[in-house]
Amino acid sequence: MRSISIFILLCLQWQLSLAQTDSVRVWNKWCANKDSMVLYEEANNTIQVYSPTLKPAQMTLKAADGSLRMGKPEIKGDTIAVLAMPHPSRNKPMKLLVLNAKTKKVIKTVSFYSEEVPTPVAHVGAIQTSEALQKDILKQTALKVAFPRSLYSYPYTVKQYIFKIHHAKGGATIPVNGGFITREILTQIKDAPSGTIMEFTDIKASCPECVTKSLGDVKLKIK
Repeated sequence: MRSISIFILLCLQWQLSLAQTDSVRVWNKWCANKDSMVLYEEANNTIQVYSPTLKPAQMTLKAADGSLRMGKPEIKGDTIAVLAMPHPSRNKPMKLLVLNAKTKKVIKTVSFYSEEVPTPVAHVGAIQTSEALQKDILKQTALKVAFPRSLYSYPYTVKQYIFKIHHAKGGATIPVNGGFITREILTQIKDAPSGTIMEFTDIKASCPECVTKSLGDVKLKIK
């Protein structure tokens, strides 16, 4: 009878351990897909850890080796957040250990992979093609910053640009502080005939704790 009780107790402990492992969620805040275990080289990464069954104070984080370096973890509400700096070697995964803060036993092991961040580009709102219908262009409200073929999602914003448009009916060169497409620019686009090419030049973008970047010019043709 005693052996049966011990067996049941071990089973319960095993099930509890599995439940804790499955319920611990780990992701990079600045990756657009939380299920993609990616850290970006020479970029901003914030690893976040959450569990519905464990309080943040009950968990601690540890890098398996020097390929993953981390700052001091901070508890923000029900989540642990820590800055991460990937130093990958030979394309091997970088392992993060989530430990029980009291027993130091491993609750979960997560393997991160590294990617380089591509050069950011600007788009006219949601338009990512070189030409668009006039009515669709007029719906856009601001220039947006994107990272082509990447899930990197750190919040870059356009700080300034120059709008240029010229056609048979006239034209204009309009400097803008900020990333919004102004009413003056929308009027110019509305008055332009089909086939007109507009340009957005001298685009400057920045992000929190980042140096300002110069982005490539954007040309957009009205269909």
